[in-house]
Amino acid sequence: MKFITGLVSALALGSAANAATVYDAFTSFDGTQGAGGFSYLKLGAVPGDPATLLTAPSGACIVTASSCLQGGGALPGVYKSAVGGPEGTYTIPTDQLLVHPGNPNPVAILFRAPTAGDYDYVLTAKVLDRSPTGVAIIGLTNLGGDVGSTLLTTLGAGRLSYSVSGAITLAKDDIIGVIIGPAGSYSNDSTGINFTLSTTAGPAAVPEPAAWGLMILGFGGVGGLMRRRRAWVPLPR
Repeated sequence: MKFITGLVSALALGSAANAATVYDAFTSFDGTQGAGGFSYLKLGAVPGDPATLLTAPSGACIVTASSCLQGGGALPGVYKSAVGGPEGTYTIPTDQLLVHPGNPNPVAILFRAPTAGDYDYVLTAKVLDRSPTGVAIIGLTNLGGDVGSTLLTTLGAGRLSYSVSGAITLAKDDIIGVIIGPAGSYSNDSTGINFTLSTTAGPAAVPEPAAWGLMILGFGGVGGLMRRRRAWVPLPR
């Protein structure tokens, strides 16, 4: 299902860091865009609305955390905590990113392939709110400009966790990612996310964070996916 009205990535890589084979959104997250090869976006609520990059707040993070990216100083947000434990209506993890969609803006976590190759991916999601009403977990690919998405699952009181793994062939600059979208009460959307990838055909270079750039023309139409559930099947090359 195509749902993107337009997404164009323009990346100036500069010099590459040392070769690596594993990319982990949680361990690399430090409150800056592009760390570890991942970018974090606030998506539009309706088709045609533009997406924007989440930014580091000028003050403290909304969630008790060691680092975070938020939308204009407020939710939606992505958080990494060194403390953990209960806070408000949710539990802060120390082994996952805490993702909270906005009202009603989804959050996207995108990985851009620094080199062509075969990549293994593992995605896990977990309900962190003590009174969950539902979030939608959506898989996303942008392969050579051909963008596709599938609804993986809806988490809530009836399903507290989800995981999926597989392999995908990516050309340089191709994107694979996950969208966490509101599907219930906005106040109960706290979700834990782990997203890792590894190359299976030789090492790849990680773009240096200072060289990361992202130009977005439009990113909308997520709502229709909330009402359909399909398996995440990587698009063929």
